[in-house]
Amino acid sequence: MSDWLYKLSYYAAFLPIILAFIRHKYLEKSIIWYIIGMFLGNLCSMISIYLGEHNINNYFMIYVNACINLAFRALFFYTILKSKLAQKSIIGFGLGYFMFVGVDIYLNGIYMNEKLFLISDLWVTVFCLLCLNQIIRDDRLDSLSKLPIFWVLIGTLIYVVYDFMLTLSNAWLYAINREIFFIIWDYITPIFLIIKIILIFTGLWISKRHFFKNRKI
Repeated sequence: MSDWLYKLSYYAAFLPIILAFIRHKYLEKSIIWYIIGMFLGNLCSMISIYLGEHNINNYFMIYVNACINLAFRALFFYTILKSKLAQKSIIGFGLGYFMFVGVDIYLNGIYMNEKLFLISDLWVTVFCLLCLNQIIRDDRLDSLSKLPIFWVLIGTLIYVVYDFMLTLSNAWLYAINREIFFIIWDYITPIFLIIKIILIFTGLWISKRHFFKNRKI
């Protein structure tokens, strides 16, 4: 298993978090919520890796990570979207998801439930597209690359679509060829994580320039 590449991707995730801390006064509220969730989610992942290395059951961290990610993604989307229907949908889905997690633990105990990731990834994909649609309508197409939120949404969308497709095909890949299965998880997945981190970092990097540009308007 390529532990070093996984660890590299999780340590790399602290780069945008550090940059966000430095430039927090230039960031939109939605991005601040996103970064807080990213920090807590990354911390959970590192704890999970540590527990796994010491042969301690880390499956409970899956539920903790899933709930943290969904909660802060919900805050992220809620502060971006202007539609009351979309905001109510976010609240409704969030409550439904937490109920699903509770019922699942009660009925089946703590185990590797891939449905948690499939549902979350699908939900994040839909709302990323809704947010992108909104900013495309609000801003000129040629100015999208100058919006910090655009880079955050694109980075998130690329990764969750990849993660959804991989999670959906997990059993099939494992049954066909275990070697390919582990290569994808150990090498390809960290690369997609790093791509996501680079795009988010790009959005944070241009946040200061975007902030002062808006003040001049």
